[in-house]
Amino acid sequence: MSGAISDKIVREVIEKGLDSLGQSPKQAVWFCLEKEFGFDREKLPENLKTFEESLQKLFGLGYNFLKTLFMRYLQEAVGEDLHGYSSFTECVKYLYEQAEEKAKISAAGTTFEIDVPQPVTMHEK
Repeated sequence: MSGAISDKIVREVIEKGLDSLGQSPKQAVWFCLEKEFGFDREKLPENLKTFEESLQKLFGLGYNFLKTLFMRYLQEAVGEDLHGYSSFTECVKYLYEQAEEKAKISAAGTTFEIDVPQPVTMHEK
């Protein structure tokens, strides 16, 4: 699972992180997020900030365990060092912005125009 960030990767990272809880607890978390917090699972990752805030309310300080797993799995998926981000959402946002910049550079092409000064000719009189 190595490469650029995508919605699919974000979903896989979250699923893998929640898998660490076990299948039944994972289902209970999704149920609670949907019923208690009104979170729509289908709107991941566009709704990532709400997802992360809901998990923080649900787990309190225990959310840090999940965040660490999310960050580790995301780092493995994209092959970049992702230490130093205060939240999973912030990290994912950065990766999407970085991917967008790379796409712009790629779309612009790889050729560069350089203005080369014309040689000055001296006319003898």
